[in-house]
Amino acid sequence: MLHDGPIQQELALPFPELSGDQPLLPARMVNEYVYCARLAYLEWVQGEWADSADTVDGRRRHKRVDAGGKDVLPAPEDVTEDSRIHARSITLSSNRYGVIAKLDLIEADEGRVVPVDYKRGKRPHIAKAAYDPERVQLCLQGLLLQDQGYECTEGVLYFVESRERAPVPFDEELQQLALSALHGLRGIALGGRIPPPLDDSPKCPRCSLVSICLPDEVNYLRRGVTPPRAIAVGVSESMPVYVQANKAKVA
Repeated sequence: MLHDGPIQQELALPFPELSGDQPLLPARMVNEYVYCARLAYLEWVQGEWADSADTVDGRRRHKRVDAGGKDVLPAPEDVTEDSRIHARSITLSSNRYGVIAKLDLIEADEGRVVPVDYKRGKRPHIAKAAYDPERVQLCLQGLLLQDQGYECTEGVLYFVESRERAPVPFDEELQQLALSALHGLRGIALGGRIPPPLDDSPKCPRCSLVSICLPDEVNYLRRGVTPPRAIAVGVSESMPVYVQANKAKVA
């Protein structure tokens, strides 16, 4: 995933432990928040969703991961230096953090557990082995394992297309970034005000919700500076159809 500069961190003010009537935040939504706060709001608060080729392909690849079977994750006290763990599709949650996540794979390494998160595409060869949204999501999985009593100090991102593993240590900086993003997403959800769209970002054209978010159109209405980018059509001889009537239907 692309990243437009440094992440703005929220104040590290933890929310109180969740009660039974408050929803747990999926770690995947925190990934979306780091990628784009407006996207996370549209999906989590407003319940918007639209498929794209990327989202469909991602689901297909995760189905293959889940098809490997669900092994039992041993209790924390049963994990030793000789333990061999290969537990797939394990769902963990924490009222302390207010998070829930489905872990693709959990392995063992000298008495520690290691979450492995599968990602479509190729590994980006950058300084931190991956972009912040994926690192934050993986770190939240590690915090969930720690909250359950397991020793967990790092995770692995597995990129399916290039078949590469990228180790991600859960250092203090990454943990603070993950918790900051978690609190930030909960804050905008409670505030009930949608964040502004990204400004001329390369993330937008491939986003599955671009036709719902309308980043260029909203920014143009707000400032009237840069006209919206043209709609890209799959067939070069074709032309896009613009439907402007309110509540219109095309058949």
